[in-house]
Amino acid sequence: MAKPSWTPRLAEVLRHKTMEMEMHSNRTGNDYKTDVIPVLRVRSTGNVEELDDGFYRYSIVDSKAGLEYEIKVQKKIEVKFGSPVEFKNVRGGSTTRGGWYSADDVSLLQVQNA
Repeated sequence: MAKPSWTPRLAEVLRHKTMEMEMHSNRTGNDYKTDVIPVLRVRSTGNVEELDDGFYRYSIVDSKAGLEYEIKVQKKIEVKFGSPVEFKNVRGGSTTRGGWYSADDVSLLQVQNA
């Protein structure tokens, strides 16, 4: 019989559909399964912070879910306030200060003019 879980899943926290994916941790060398959001389209706040570990932290706004948070990725792109961006394979977890989120890739989306 399963025990109750008091830890919310990624889909509940970020309000997007997820799928289970097998990942590999470069830090530990272990393979693991986790929930990911395959494609996440959001808007940049224009803030990209370079971190000491070779990653970049993007501040984003997800107006669809009504959330504002940061996603860490190992690629730097130039963004402005309101730039539409797309993250691939977003995953995350809880911390004592809220949560952490990372992705495999980020790209700038082209704005469609009507």
